[in-house]
Amino acid sequence: MNRLFIYILTLGVFLTATSELVVSGILYVIASDLHISIALAGQLITAYSLAFAIGTPILIFFTSRWERKKVLLLSLALFMLGCVASFVYPHISVILVSRVLLGVSSGVYLVTAFGAAAKSYLPKK
Repeated sequence: MNRLFIYILTLGVFLTATSELVVSGILYVIASDLHISIALAGQLITAYSLAFAIGTPILIFFTSRWERKKVLLLSLALFMLGCVASFVYPHISVILVSRVLLGVSSGVYLVTAFGAAAKSYLPKK
């Protein structure tokens, strides 16, 4: 059971963490589809990174007393909401906001998952 928990957390970390730079591989496609410059499309990466760097410590502070499972599920739900929003409303302003939501929720998930994984490990005696 402990290994399964770690594998599930790892899968979540992989999926949320790769969302930061996946945009860089399709930057030209995004710019073309939204009829914007490459530089503006590149701001999608910046929005995610800034939200991750600034928002994560703040939200971790406010959710530190919550149950880990609740924080993990809420952060994944917000992550999915950000993904759906950028898919349903393909406009640069909506996608920028969704990237901020993705960055913050990914950061919170990563920190909480690492903490949960460390806490679930019982050293052999």
